[in-house]
Amino acid sequence: MMKRMVLAIAMTGACISLQAQNIDDALRFSSGAPSGSARAQAVGGAQGALGGEASSMYINPATVGFFRTSDFSFTIGVPSISSTGTYQKESASDSRTNLNISNATLIWGGKRKKPGSKWQNFSGGIGINRTYNFNQRTYYTGEISNSSLSLNYYLAADAAGITNPNAQLGGDPDQTILAHSSALAYQTYLINPVKNSDGSFAGTFYSAAEGVDNSVKVRQESTSFERGGNTEFAGTFGANYNDKFYIGGGVGVPNIQYRRDLTWRETNTNTVATDLNYFTTTEFLRTYGTGVNAKLGVIYRPVRSLSLGATVHSPSWMWLTDEYSTDMTTSTKSNGINSFSSRDSRYDGLDDESKYTIRTPWKGILSATYLFAPSADTRKPTGFISFDYEYVDYASMHFRFKNHDGYDRETETDRNNGIKDTYQAASNFRVGGELKLHTIALRLGYSYYGSPYKLSSMDGARSYYSGGIGYRNNGFYVDLAFIYGSSTNYVQPYTMLANNMGYVTPAAAQIEKHSYTGLATFGWKF
Repeated sequence: MMKRMVLAIAMTGACISLQAQNIDDALRFSSGAPSGSARAQAVGGAQGALGGEASSMYINPATVGFFRTSDFSFTIGVPSISSTGTYQKESASDSRTNLNISNATLIWGGKRKKPGSKWQNFSGGIGINRTYNFNQRTYYTGEISNSSLSLNYYLAADAAGITNPNAQLGGDPDQTILAHSSALAYQTYLINPVKNSDGSFAGTFYSAAEGVDNSVKVRQESTSFERGGNTEFAGTFGANYNDKFYIGGGVGVPNIQYRRDLTWRETNTNTVATDLNYFTTTEFLRTYGTGVNAKLGVIYRPVRSLSLGATVHSPSWMWLTDEYSTDMTTSTKSNGINSFSSRDSRYDGLDDESKYTIRTPWKGILSATYLFAPSADTRKPTGFISFDYEYVDYASMHFRFKNHDGYDRETETDRNNGIKDTYQAASNFRVGGELKLHTIALRLGYSYYGSPYKLSSMDGARSYYSGGIGYRNNGFYVDLAFIYGSSTNYVQPYTMLANNMGYVTPAAAQIEKHSYTGLATFGWKF
């Protein structure tokens, strides 16, 4: 059923009708944020050269080589994201909070096997780590003139060259096109055919949102409810050579679970006579799948107090499946309330499905950790400062479709060209420190993730501020952390198709996001 979606995309541009596998999906599944244990996130996620921290293995597997004893820990997280959407000079807010186990890690510490060997130990680790949290709600609303999503529905139907509306727009599954856009609008009387004097179809459509003078004025509302996450299963191996040089490698298996319910509503506010009361369309999207990646890292300690690290992360090759459907309900003065679903235009009544792969970018990371007053006497104050620099080229993301319906190559080219035109390389910085006072540790951190967008007006940069406290004694430890994040991004609701009526594309909605995450890690060394 890929044809049903591809045609909708080709005809409606960036409108809200379902666009599975758009370039935003590649960015969503390629994005990262500070992750790992409460201790790691409290220091801003700067752990690429931080020995003795179990979750550092997800950044640089060479850190596993520091372990000569075994370690098990798990982390409980309570992330909350609030957003404020500004659209047509109006602001509205929404929020979402959830609970999850964000990290669990087991390290097998190694001891020197041969007396006199400079290979001090070989160690391994396995774990599960949530690298990105998708849970959020976003809402924005505003009133606009000379624009409506419903106009795109009839313009798309005109451009598609419809000759038999009843069959091609949802009446016959073998002929249906624009199944997630114009077909819904036609079946619910949001768009209607223009007829000749003899009652025959004139080959064009009009929208119920248009007044008798073709004016349009509506209140628009967008509500997005997202949930799920990118969770990686990892296995690593690390070795310690003479307490100077550490090397490690690992394999990661990311698992994607993502759901989005996106509702768009327009309510007529025109004072000119208009048939429309309101219409609502809701997209239901589920994306799931898994992938594989590899990591290789090294750490060099020129002196005891300084560790220098370098890591390369391969792309993740992800095999994904989308299941999606779209529902619409329209209320008009002449036809009352009518509903229709993209499932209704299928013989089996099921969701549409698409299979594809995404290749995420390569990552390169340089790290440094400096220890203050390192001593074997744990009663003396000590601490560290740690820093990571990460380079990610988002323009290298890549789609490949596997639907075998004749549209795969065309769709791949469209998406991959869009990625190159939209995204760029970005630099990420993470810095943090810890002050340890016997059994108590105090921590602060900051991380900055650069904007992946080429256009400076699309500021996708993110900042995170963090802090925490920890307790360690007799092999048991507990760490608490709090992370605050902020970002601003822009959402284009739709792009008006070419028309000679003066209908315009609305300005993008500005979404300001604030995240608040509390973490607790419990661990044992044995």
